Amino acid sequence: MTPIEICQQLGRDHIDAYYNELSGKEVRAVLKAGGSSTSVPKTAYTKASRLKVWRKRFDSEFEGGNGQLALALLIEWLMKHHRELLVEFLDFLGVEHRQGETDEDFCETNTPQKLREGATMLLGKYPAHHVGTYLLLVGHLQESRVFEQTPELLVAVGMSDSDAKAYAEASVAEHGEATGSDGASDDA
Repeated sequence: MTPIEICQQLGRDHIDAYYNELSGKEVRAVLKAGGSSTSVPKTAYTKASRLKVWRKRFDSEFEGGNGQLALALLIEWLMKHHRELLVEFLDFLGVEHRQGETDEDFCETNTPQKLREGATMLLGKYPAHHVGTYLLLVGHLQESRVFEQTPELLVAVGMSDSDAKAYAEASVAEHGEATGSDGASDDA
């Protein structure tokens, strides 16, 4: 699932909440990373008015399918405000990391079963949409289908049960069952 699809599934309320956690400096960094302008009208001289202008720009960019902006938003939100998700998941997997950052392609070095066990652990501790956002983004970044083939994570970001099941089944049909380092699927 791509970052823009994640944002579309999350919906306006969750995106507003993610956006509102960011500082003005972080919002500008996201806009720049997404190739969007950070300029504001001269009448937007308060922080609140600048943030309002920028938030409207996000909506416009998302409607236009700006995947780079969606990626930048999700990464900034995770790395600056929810790093504990990354740390706890990587600790669960036994992956060496620096405060949640790692060069290891841990979706390849762990079985789908272990990755899903970690997802279940996180779902028991954190808001479901935070967990779904993080793990679906990881799947995208590591080019792994295991998380998009996990209906619970799709439901967590806003899909209905039936749509999540259909999406996961379509992913399996198109890409095959997600596998780990040994090449075995969950059925192994």
